[in-house]
Amino acid sequence: MFKAGNNNWKTPLGYYEKAIEELRRSREELQDMKANNNLHNIESNLASFKTEIKELKSELQAMQERLANTEETAIQAQITLAETQKSSLAAQTELQALKEIMTAEQKSNYQILEKLGQIKKQISQLPSQVLETHSQTSIIKSLSDVQLHLSQLAAELTLVSHTTGIDYRKLQQLLAEEKWKEADKETYSTMLKICEREGEGFLDSGEIQKFPRHDLYIINKLWVQYSEGRFGFSVQQSIWQAKKDSKRFAYKVGWLASLANHEWIKYEEYTFTLDAPKGHFPSISRLVGLDSRNVGQVERRLNIFLSRY
Repeated sequence: MFKAGNNNWKTPLGYYEKAIEELRRSREELQDMKANNNLHNIESNLASFKTEIKELKSELQAMQERLANTEETAIQAQITLAETQKSSLAAQTELQALKEIMTAEQKSNYQILEKLGQIKKQISQLPSQVLETHSQTSIIKSLSDVQLHLSQLAAELTLVSHTTGIDYRKLQQLLAEEKWKEADKETYSTMLKICEREGEGFLDSGEIQKFPRHDLYIINKLWVQYSEGRFGFSVQQSIWQAKKDSKRFAYKVGWLASLANHEWIKYEEYTFTLDAPKGHFPSISRLVGLDSRNVGQVERRLNIFLSRY
């Protein structure tokens, strides 16, 4: 065998033994290198796997959050759809009731006119001697009394709400006298009274949705009639449909001083004449709580209110 310090390595056998020893040592070193390299690769792969697992966890968490948001949105959409369907059904019911009432009112008016015609016919058929015994003034007065009675009946049929019992003849008188401020305050206070919201001073979304459509019809009809089409809910709705934005709508009808600084005009500074912007009254700005403190609810309430038409 080859040994260190031995000169036998110079012989052929020595060379052979030395080569074998070198080969064995090289093989051991190579195995050590492979083992170290494999360990390094394993550690590297393990670190890579950890990184991938971390990224997968992050993606999974993000997907779970998106799924939760999607579920929440779907639930909210279902709730909104249910509310919309409910409101639509209520509106259809109110509309049908209004049609029936209007039909009944028309029949009543026809009956009244028919009765008046019969009275006139009866008067014309009175014997001439009877007519001679009554002065012309007396006959005219009797006819005037009949006409007044008919007018009062017509007012009761059209201006007293069958739904709430509210008598709108005071509002009619104020509008006929062009007392726009007093008429607007009367409208405001009456609508709050119907919903029992005098203390709050405005109508919330639920109260707006439940507000009797027949009363809206009467109020709007009076405002449109006596303002020559300048004021009324239906006038405001046409402007809202064109704007579809609470601030632009408020600016158009004269409740907002400027779009730039969102400065709301104080109610006492409204224009209480026919020179006011179209749609200036009734001031549903106050009815829906339109001011800078709750502007987040404004567009929703305006949309609900004006969609009742």
